[in-house]
Amino acid sequence: MTQPSEPHANAPAVGGEALATDPDDTDPVTERVRSARYASVTIGAVCCQISAGVVLSGLSMFTDQIRADLWPDGELSRAHVQTYFTVLLLVAIAMMPIAGRLIGRVGGRRLLFIGGTISSLGLAGLSTAHGMAGLYLFGAITGLGFGMSVNYVPIIVVNSWFHKFKGVVMGVVVAGTGLGGIMSSLVFSNTNPPISEGGLGWRTSLLIGAGLYALFCLVPAWLLVVNKPSDLGLPVYGKPAALATSVKAGTDRDVAAAVSGLRLGEALRSGWFWLLYAMVVLLGVYYAMGQITQPFFVNQQSYPGSGMTPALAGTLMTAQMIGLIMAKPLLGLLIEGIGMVKAMAILMAVHAGAGYLLGTIVYPASAWIFVVIGLVGAGFAIGSLTPPLVCGLAFGQRDYPAIYGVLGSAYSLGLAVGAVLWSAVGTIGADPDQPWQLYRGAMKWCWVLSIVVLGGYLLAIRGGQAAQRRNPGKP
Repeated sequence: MTQPSEPHANAPAVGGEALATDPDDTDPVTERVRSARYASVTIGAVCCQISAGVVLSGLSMFTDQIRADLWPDGELSRAHVQTYFTVLLLVAIAMMPIAGRLIGRVGGRRLLFIGGTISSLGLAGLSTAHGMAGLYLFGAITGLGFGMSVNYVPIIVVNSWFHKFKGVVMGVVVAGTGLGGIMSSLVFSNTNPPISEGGLGWRTSLLIGAGLYALFCLVPAWLLVVNKPSDLGLPVYGKPAALATSVKAGTDRDVAAAVSGLRLGEALRSGWFWLLYAMVVLLGVYYAMGQITQPFFVNQQSYPGSGMTPALAGTLMTAQMIGLIMAKPLLGLLIEGIGMVKAMAILMAVHAGAGYLLGTIVYPASAWIFVVIGLVGAGFAIGSLTPPLVCGLAFGQRDYPAIYGVLGSAYSLGLAVGAVLWSAVGTIGADPDQPWQLYRGAMKWCWVLSIVVLGGYLLAIRGGQAAQRRNPGKP
């Protein structure tokens, strides 16, 4: 029996948005203006993802400083303090499906303004916390805005604006989280230390983080982001002209009927959706190890003669982020060339090998450690890039914003659970003077999870596509 072929990343845009203009009826000058508009929207989406990186990567750098200041006698474990980040992500998870229903009414640009303001205030509020209650409260406020804005809207914007090269553009956009991580590492590594050690302290650093978050979210939302290309009389980039013409004069319902895919209710009633949801959660748990890499490096200072310093740990984290940034657009290109699962398999194999080596390295290490940690970071690209693309592959574009509003929460859920699990790994029966030894073992063997994820992705894609064929054009 012939197996269904695995499609690539180029799928129609959401709900037929921006089908009103034929892409072939422009002169060269107008075409350059159009190209600049596609580029500016992409840059705006990248900037919003930089804000996301301040939360996803930057906040992990505050946990140890907060713990040392508020609980100097070690009354609370690092894993316990880290639970405020879990609360943040859980609230963001709850908001994403709501944002998926709101975006059709208020638009992504407005969601960025509303959510970006809320989460900026939440980050500023974290700087005033004096215990777990404050961390939980302001973490939840941050998550509220985060889930409805930068953790969701940039993906929908890319899906609305691009048909051709969608995988590559999506890779460029989600690489913004890595840029946000590098920026956070460079800024907070210098400002986080207490004033007595030449820094500004974690409270002032969080205020700086709130300002950076607002800068990279609110300003691009104002100047660059547009909900959909039809708002400017533009077509979806690379949309076949025949499809655009066939629905040019149609209503939103007519356009939706011309676009394949399941509706939200149909997807949620499908077992394939929940299989894919579980796989994306597992992927988040797997790659939550990135939340703990920085303290793992810092801990190496406890080894006599290791040569590890905070500055070297920061440099290693920068190498990890560079690997992540470079891998995302390359993975998008690979997905378009050979398909989702094959591209994932290649990068997961690289990540598994690099993770195993990282778990065996004893410091001081030679310069090739920077290559290893860069490849570890490259593997993390799978976590943020593949969920939005696999959503379209498996369940189509008819109701993409609403479906991704649910599915996209799965990766955040995995990160929320995984961040706590990885923080606790090094405390289970470990030598108090040499913690994190179990983390080494976990890094060596966690690649087993990738086999489960790959198999689940393949089954869900094929099952979802079969469900689409059973419901062609169903209103």
